[in-house]
Amino acid sequence: MKIAMLGVFPPFRGGIQHFNTLLYHHLKVDHQVSVINFARQYPNLLFPGTSQFDSGGPVDPAFHYRLLDPVNPATWLRAYQRLKFLAPGLVIFKYWMPFFAPTLGTIAYLLRKNTHSKSLCIIDNLAPHEPRPGDRWLNRFLVSNTDMFVCMSAAVEAELRQLKPGARLRRNPHPLYENFGRRLPRQTARRRLGLGEEPLLLYFGYIRRYKGVLTLLDALPQVVEQLGARAIIAGEFYEDKEPYLAKIEALDLASHVILADRFIPDEEVNLFFSAADVVVLPYLSATQSGIVSIALNYDLPCIVTNVGGLPEIVHHKKSGLVVPPDDPQALAEVIVGYFRESDRKALARHIANEKQRYSWQAFVGTIIDLAAATVKD
Repeated sequence: MKIAMLGVFPPFRGGIQHFNTLLYHHLKVDHQVSVINFARQYPNLLFPGTSQFDSGGPVDPAFHYRLLDPVNPATWLRAYQRLKFLAPGLVIFKYWMPFFAPTLGTIAYLLRKNTHSKSLCIIDNLAPHEPRPGDRWLNRFLVSNTDMFVCMSAAVEAELRQLKPGARLRRNPHPLYENFGRRLPRQTARRRLGLGEEPLLLYFGYIRRYKGVLTLLDALPQVVEQLGARAIIAGEFYEDKEPYLAKIEALDLASHVILADRFIPDEEVNLFFSAADVVVLPYLSATQSGIVSIALNYDLPCIVTNVGGLPEIVHHKKSGLVVPPDDPQALAEVIVGYFRESDRKALARHIANEKQRYSWQAFVGTIIDLAAATVKD
């Protein structure tokens, strides 16, 4: 099949780029795939991090066609013209926030009205974690102009069916992130991080209120008292970090919290996951999580909150543990129970079996089957 992908690719950094890049490489095994990359993902004024770009090595020439700018409609028309020239049977794009609805929805509309190309949207989120006026209208504009969808959680599927009853869709869980290198020996990873043998929790990913890191900090005094554990909080702050620093000081956690408050480059990701005993994701809201996909790739259990699609991936007492959101006491008890009571060998066996469900080959198969059924109808 002749396929085109619209999206964020290198030299941009972050989870969306990693997902698109892995999908591109797995699609092109059996299909002819072209890419239209973004020239700019966000205006600097709207981007809360330090940089949108990776300062790493050379970029694959497949990603050099950098065109799309979400605040420049002229680039949307040029992208449409490029797609019209390429004449793919399928155009794939990923959607994770309403900011991109005008760009992607307009291109999908033009394709639908003027070409034989079919559009497929892979949806991370429809309801934003930090909602703004107009989000629902923007989502409706996007989905009304798109031909088919892949949702990665039941929560997103339900939201989509409300917006577009009868939508052509498939649900497929988020595949594993397999691009961060092999798992390191635990002692090697800990030595490189300057750590000993104490129980080690890992929170990984950028930090905003809905990620629940403050809840984790509130839970830590009890965990430290009972286990002598330490926690690594690894990721860039996308909001004011002073409330977090103040809480660490107020709870006397300075010697028990390692704050790696920066963007973690790809070559260091395996270091953190190889050192940890368990990943803790105390989100207040979620649909799914790419961090869980990294953890599973490294055979690492997760403790997650019962929000969105997280319990669909982390099965309680099988591939991890599930706790209520925004409940420091419950979170502390579950963390302590993980180290004192859990059958960690049984967790490891279940994770090894579960990983088969999250392959890229299965995800590609879902896309191609959906596209073929849509064309046939």
